[in-house]
Amino acid sequence: MTASAHVSAGDLPLAIVTGAARSLGHDISRWLLQHGWRVAMTDADGDGVKAAAAAFASEGLPTQAWQLDVSDAHAVPVVFDAIQKAMGLPEALVNNAGIYPDHVLLDMRVEDWDRVIGINLRGTFLCTQAFGRQRRDAGVHGGAIVNFASAAAFSARPGVAHYSASKAAIVMFTKSCAQELGPLGIRVNAVAPGLIEVREGQVTPEYRDAYLTMIPRGRTGRAPDISGVVGFLLSPEADFVNAECIAVDGGFLAGRSLVRAGTL
Repeated sequence: MTASAHVSAGDLPLAIVTGAARSLGHDISRWLLQHGWRVAMTDADGDGVKAAAAAFASEGLPTQAWQLDVSDAHAVPVVFDAIQKAMGLPEALVNNAGIYPDHVLLDMRVEDWDRVIGINLRGTFLCTQAFGRQRRDAGVHGGAIVNFASAAAFSARPGVAHYSASKAAIVMFTKSCAQELGPLGIRVNAVAPGLIEVREGQVTPEYRDAYLTMIPRGRTGRAPDISGVVGFLLSPEADFVNAECIAVDGGFLAGRSLVRAGTL
């Protein structure tokens, strides 16, 4: 979907993006704003997301910001209702908010586990439910959701049992939601990023070099690699794409098996 010079900002479709203050959520918001969407940016970091929205607004990009802890069952419907009142009925939801801490299994505290599951999985559930209810209650047909899984949903590594579990659950949650929300015309898909470097020094050179041996594409990912796929999944061109999880990993999941087989 592309903006037209003859279309006012209020007529553009609205997307809610969670975890939008920085990193992938910020880049996805920019991509959508540049391709004919209005964006409601949400993030647990209220000051950060407001600053990001203000920067976009200074560029003439139509967005507003709300502080939102996606794991808060009371706050999610309240904020979604406020977004609808301020900007109109959202047509798309990007469940980007998530955390990726390292905790070795035998030293992991219950609160570490609960926080990861709470933000990554519970948050996706709460926002999806709020979005679906808004569309249902408005009596409209259509809409699209993109959830965030991860290559870690399919390829485990030590230290992130909670993260991998949350992202594997997102894959099946996506498929279930596509079935349940299908009668409302809402498509639900997911992306599964591999190693995406969105800031300098995100990983050590040694880690990158080791990881590159498992990526047939020969490089790590960048934020636009994800934003473009998310934009596609929200677009009319993806109208017949539903209940899918698209790996955006440069072939990592395939390349990893080659490394294990000793062919690389």
